[in-house]
Amino acid sequence: MSFCSFTKEAVKNFSTDVDNYFITDFLPEADGDAVKVYLYGLYLCKNSEAEVSVSEFAEDLFMEEALVKELFRYWEDFDAVTIISDEPFTVKYLPLTSMGKPRKFKSGKYDDFNKSIQLLITDRMISTTEYTEYFAVMEDYGITQDAMLMIAKYCVDLKGGNIGGKYIVTVAKDLAARGITTASGLEAELSDYNMKIGELQRILSAMGLKRKPDIDDFNYYNKWTKEMMFSTESVTFTAKKLKIKSPAYLDKIISELYGAKIFQKKDIETYFTEKEELVELTKTLLRELSVYVEVVAPVVENYVNPWRALGFDNDTLIFLANYCFKRRKRSLEAMDDTVNLLYKKGLVTLSAIGDYIKNRAKEDEFIKEILSAAATDRLPNEWDRQTLSAWREWGFSDEMIIACASIARGKTNPIVYMNTILSNWKSKGVTTPDMIKEYDGAIRSSSQHTDNERHYTKEELNKLISDIDDVDF
Repeated sequence: MSFCSFTKEAVKNFSTDVDNYFITDFLPEADGDAVKVYLYGLYLCKNSEAEVSVSEFAEDLFMEEALVKELFRYWEDFDAVTIISDEPFTVKYLPLTSMGKPRKFKSGKYDDFNKSIQLLITDRMISTTEYTEYFAVMEDYGITQDAMLMIAKYCVDLKGGNIGGKYIVTVAKDLAARGITTASGLEAELSDYNMKIGELQRILSAMGLKRKPDIDDFNYYNKWTKEMMFSTESVTFTAKKLKIKSPAYLDKIISELYGAKIFQKKDIETYFTEKEELVELTKTLLRELSVYVEVVAPVVENYVNPWRALGFDNDTLIFLANYCFKRRKRSLEAMDDTVNLLYKKGLVTLSAIGDYIKNRAKEDEFIKEILSAAATDRLPNEWDRQTLSAWREWGFSDEMIIACASIARGKTNPIVYMNTILSNWKSKGVTTPDMIKEYDGAIRSSSQHTDNERHYTKEELNKLISDIDDVDF
């Protein structure tokens, strides 16, 4: 806002220009309230310093806020304005063009219709704008006048004599989209509706809703029972079990069940019981890890469900969460890495993991013996474990490995030195302690060689590789 501005009193002395095009082409077709809304909005547009909300706008014109919004939508249909957002309600005025010119309908064509529909809507007067909307939907969608009156009666019976025209138009468009545009077609549809109204009422009652089913409810019901093939019993059971309070949310849950291919009542009960247990398991895992999340559902979907799919049961996952916390792996990502590593090792059950830890502890004790024999003071590490596994695959007993460690005693890197010695023993066939003395030349440092050991030049090794099609170590 500029540092200079007019007072409200000064603004009242200004004028608001109105296009002649509005007066000649739009004003004759619009009712008084619609014109008031357009002109007052135009005034506010040209005096942008006035900050007025839609509720204040309605109050200034002594109108209901809902009516103001409805009338702006009327002008939007004629391209006079565009509604930017519903919340907060925001309108932009557009330049008037012939493209948005109100439609004209043949004089006298709808006289009988106008009288009949006003007799149906007993608690209020129908505006010119509303009549125009009825004419437009009939001509745009090919709906007969008799069918439109039947639709209006159905809506009045459902909602009462003060029902808004927008609701009637919406129902008419919905029916027309399904090819129902004549009185005979509508009779068949309403007959089907009346047959299903009892079942629909049961579903609404299960949600604690005491109103009559409307067209939206009927559309949901058709979707659930005809397209998705759920029984009324299954839908009602789902609404009760989850204490659902709206058809829209029930539709979301039914769609979830449809995606999971779960249709029967007993299967639905099992599905949601397991889902609840899964949520509780997830909360337990988060507590064990000391991790806080605002919404549990993404954790279930992205972590716990995949872990369960790998075969890990609840007790195993809780144990692993506790393990990760103690090992300072206190995140879902770190636990995920641990779970996947164990899965690759074939360790899925608690007993298998327990045996693995027990064997690993036993293995670490033996590695400590090796390090002690080699006069090395440190704890076992993963490389030690991998190296020991390789030595055992070479066929060496624990006794031979300890004997080798004694020979490596005092070396700078005894484990590396032991690799060299054991490799020589393997190639010489030294498999027992008694054979070590016979081949004592093979237990010197890697820089020393016996006279019997074959020496290869770089060229000879390259030639050997070239002579073999596939070198596989």
